[in-house]
Amino acid sequence: MESAQGSATTLGTDAAAAGLTPGQLDILRRHAGRGPRYTSYPPANVWAEATSDAALRDGLAELGARSTPPDLSVYVHLPFCPSQCWFCACNVLITPRTDLQDPYLDGLHKELNLLRPLLPAAKTVQLHWGGGSPSYLTPTQMRRLMAMLRNTFDLDANAEIALEVDPRITTEAHLDTLRALGFNRLSMGVQDFDKGVQVAIHRKQSLELTADFVALARSKGFDSLNMDLIYGLPAQSERSFGETLDAVLGLAPDRVALYGYAHVPWLKPSQTRIDPTAIPDKELRFALFHQALRRFGAAGYADIGLDHFAKPTDALTRARAEGTLQRNFMGYTTRAGAELLGVGLSSIGLVGGRFVQNEKKLKSWRAQVDAGRLPVSHAHALTADDKLRADVISRMMCQGKVDFAEVAQVHGVDWRLALAQSMQKLEPARQDGLFYWQGETLHLSDLGKLLVRAVAMQFDAYLGEGGRYSQI
Repeated sequence: MESAQGSATTLGTDAAAAGLTPGQLDILRRHAGRGPRYTSYPPANVWAEATSDAALRDGLAELGARSTPPDLSVYVHLPFCPSQCWFCACNVLITPRTDLQDPYLDGLHKELNLLRPLLPAAKTVQLHWGGGSPSYLTPTQMRRLMAMLRNTFDLDANAEIALEVDPRITTEAHLDTLRALGFNRLSMGVQDFDKGVQVAIHRKQSLELTADFVALARSKGFDSLNMDLIYGLPAQSERSFGETLDAVLGLAPDRVALYGYAHVPWLKPSQTRIDPTAIPDKELRFALFHQALRRFGAAGYADIGLDHFAKPTDALTRARAEGTLQRNFMGYTTRAGAELLGVGLSSIGLVGGRFVQNEKKLKSWRAQVDAGRLPVSHAHALTADDKLRADVISRMMCQGKVDFAEVAQVHGVDWRLALAQSMQKLEPARQDGLFYWQGETLHLSDLGKLLVRAVAMQFDAYLGEGGRYSQI
């Protein structure tokens, strides 16, 4: 296994093989700092602590007052995992006991009972179980949870019903149960198949086990399978990651999420176990990503944006082509216009123009629902300026371009005045070729798409307000 440090010293050769010129590397060095991932704007670190659940109640009341209730997208957080992956930045609870999940389901039942009388008469068009490892639930627990959700939400007949699964613990009985409950999409973690990388991140998962799981899931009728990969992990090299890409392309998932590793040990203590000297530097990090970008493109996958790829027939690809693609805390989504409602520990929603996040600590979350209070810990009501900048950033992340004349019409502003400071800050990025103008439309270049977060940051009015962000 070639070390990450060794790879970094030969980056010029590796980068050239990945299609990055020395001039492009200079541009990457200038712009690849740290910044938000923009699953929301403004980012969650600037949301205020909530002293009550009023933000969520007011948001739901606003939805109910609309002449046409919007669709709902519901996220349920299931935090339990049997073991700790050291790279993980999710809100997880590690335990070898599945029976401890029953009290958590009791708490979810109370939270759903609090929500039910406040919900608008709306269809739920998307339901997602995330974690943690939702497939760590037993089949009996899965049936119980779905019964509670169907009793609370009006699931559309064509709803996308998905969950994250860990192939190492998901059994045939799980898959049979999920199909019977109406699940139609699975998202599975892979991260990297290289054994050295797996040792460095404390997650062992063989290609053979994953291939067997994919075949089993396909045989059960799951025709939409996603895989999660991570670049920038300790001990990754161009060669080793190329072998992982070969393996993933051989398994032919319908979608691939290729996340950049966020090393944030000040937030996630488990990451202190990772050797920081083994983490690829930002140049190798970009070479890894660019290799994947080229490989997935050559295999016929569409570049959805930032970190997602999909087959031409996938709904994400169609949404991208039609301009209806959106991005939220679950990644890219085809459910344009749906209000996002989070349920469970640490879950996040965007309801009636208000971001809301639940309590992150199990004891606090449980105490709130036991007391009959929706467990909101942080909230932020979007201002007109927030909505304008969120729209610009979303268009950039989802379409690779921003039609400012259209933005001005939607928000009723003179965009040159409203965004004057951002336009000035954009000039270095334009000079470096990260974007170009056609009339009033900003188009990201191919290099700009790699650095989309750095370009989007120029529209962020909250940068510097207490944020410590991951590497771009």
